[in-house]
Amino acid sequence: MEALDVEIRREGLSLGRPRVATLYVGGGTPSLLEPDEVARLGAALRDAFDLRPVEATVEANPATLDRARLESWAALGITRLSLGAQSLSAAGLHALGRTHQPEDIAPAVAAARSVGFDVNLDLIFGWPGQTAAAWREDLAAAVALGPDHLSCYPLELALEPEEAVANWPGAGWRSVERWRRRAAASQPDDAGIAGLYELAERVLGQNGYRHYEIANWALPGKRCRHNLGYWRNGDWLGVGAGAHSHLAGVRSRDVGVLPAYIAAIDRGGERIVDSAADVAVDTAMLALRLDDGLDLVRYGSRFGQDAAARVRTALCSLDGTRLLHWSGERVRLTARGRLLANEVFVRLLPDDTSSVSTSVQ
Repeated sequence: MEALDVEIRREGLSLGRPRVATLYVGGGTPSLLEPDEVARLGAALRDAFDLRPVEATVEANPATLDRARLESWAALGITRLSLGAQSLSAAGLHALGRTHQPEDIAPAVAAARSVGFDVNLDLIFGWPGQTAAAWREDLAAAVALGPDHLSCYPLELALEPEEAVANWPGAGWRSVERWRRRAAASQPDDAGIAGLYELAERVLGQNGYRHYEIANWALPGKRCRHNLGYWRNGDWLGVGAGAHSHLAGVRSRDVGVLPAYIAAIDRGGERIVDSAADVAVDTAMLALRLDDGLDLVRYGSRFGQDAAARVRTALCSLDGTRLLHWSGERVRLTARGRLLANEVFVRLLPDDTSSVSTSVQ
């Protein structure tokens, strides 16, 4: 908390105390913070920035919420709770190794509503042993809670060795890797994952949720404004261990391991710059994740006509694949394209000669 306080104030001074339009507190479980720590965070943000968010979200685990914590977040200006429900079934939570129970979720939603928050539910599908019937039950139970927004992600069990060692030092990562291998063996295959994704599209669409991004659905007027800033490749500042930023066309991140992050802040702050980032390519890929798609006229105005022509040529190479829908100079992923998005994205990479097939991203 001390290092975060220092970084917030330092960045606010460096950037000239800019207006903050949206705020997102997460990932991890910031709902574990005590009310006095939330107040300290709010004080640092208000001192360092012109904090007038039109939307402010905090992530939470259903088992870590109480009235005092919710009121402290409301006092900071939070308007939205993103609840890591993951599954509303005991079997699903057990398969995912979650610490909360299905009966924790509805009270958490009700408590968030009682302080005036909008609610997003994070759900995971494709967990080991999950059937279409089980996923349909999860979706029905989630919809019954009346969330404003739902995020549905396929379970990704890949774990890079360096990530494993950083997060589970010692022999712990080997246990995680053994669990990953056992879980992968009982996961639905690619066709099964695709079927679960299409089921989510049908069920949520029938209940009034707009599928506005590959993994996100919202009621009218309830799209996540903060995340739209990412997908439109706007500017954002990330603070805290492992936080990523995109400012003035430069991508950077704080070191992710907590002791190293604290040491870096003590030395005056050190960000790792992503020198390989290509803002034009990133912008095209991110735009295609949205149901609005990519407007090549606007894209050309931002990055130049040569860049727009390269993207147009790359995407036209997919004619006949039923992955894209063109409407004048605007191009969108089709339903099939959402399932095979990497087949599209890989065409946008410079000097690419490969092709990658995946299910939902």
